[in-house]
Amino acid sequence: YANETYQRMASAKNIGEILPVERLFPVGGEVAEAIYRLSLAARERRVGTEEFRLSKGLEGDKPAWYRVRTSPLQGPQKIDLSLWSVADISLERERQENIFQELQQAIDYLDQAPAGFFSLDQKGDIVYFNATLAGWLGYDLAQFSAGGLRISDIVANQNESLLIDLTGKSGETRVETLDIDLRRSNGQTFPVRVLHQLTFDDQGVLGASRSIVLSRVPGSESDEGRRIAEIRFSRFFNHSPLAIATVTKEGQV
Repeated sequence: YANETYQRMASAKNIGEILPVERLFPVGGEVAEAIYRLSLAARERRVGTEEFRLSKGLEGDKPAWYRVRTSPLQGPQKIDLSLWSVADISLERERQENIFQELQQAIDYLDQAPAGFFSLDQKGDIVYFNATLAGWLGYDLAQFSAGGLRISDIVANQNESLLIDLTGKSGETRVETLDIDLRRSNGQTFPVRVLHQLTFDDQGVLGASRSIVLSRVPGSESDEGRRIAEIRFSRFFNHSPLAIATVTKEGQV
């Protein structure tokens, strides 16, 4: 048995002209390997699924993607049969490719933004930072892998606790503004302002954070004099050897 769609794919006028799946596709390359794995699964009464691309589809001259599946089927009088399905998934693959291209564009926009960006997990590992921040700090973005750097590797003067040792209310999301120094790969410091977005779960535990980094190097802003006194004041106290904290009357830091 074969349905009308399969007969059309096989260019068969009647049931006698229908080719089995093993002979439906051109021989050679990855397609042959995929069909072999499926045939083996059919013989062993297992479920198998493969996806592959043809430079020329079964029903036209354009390239096409196919998903082929086999599964065991019990026929009349308990005869062992195999159920095969062949689906043209070219449109699905095209949508996936379009989504991937849009995602790549969004990442490229973020990478080329005039501000740095990084994200931390709960342990303080850097799971992402953009090309702008990588350039400022002298890191090769191509060699970066999630978890390869910790926030303590890029924050100077042991100020990483300002970014990770924080408490919050259940379900709270807030943004902290911090004027700190980052540490370049060569050990030099780099003054920045960090807009640090924090999220807390239902138990009040700090989750992943996302941060925008603005350069405070002289000449990096159109208005260099804006809040210079406040920045110096903040950096002075962040780098001070004195321990300073503000506590509410309920005892919350």
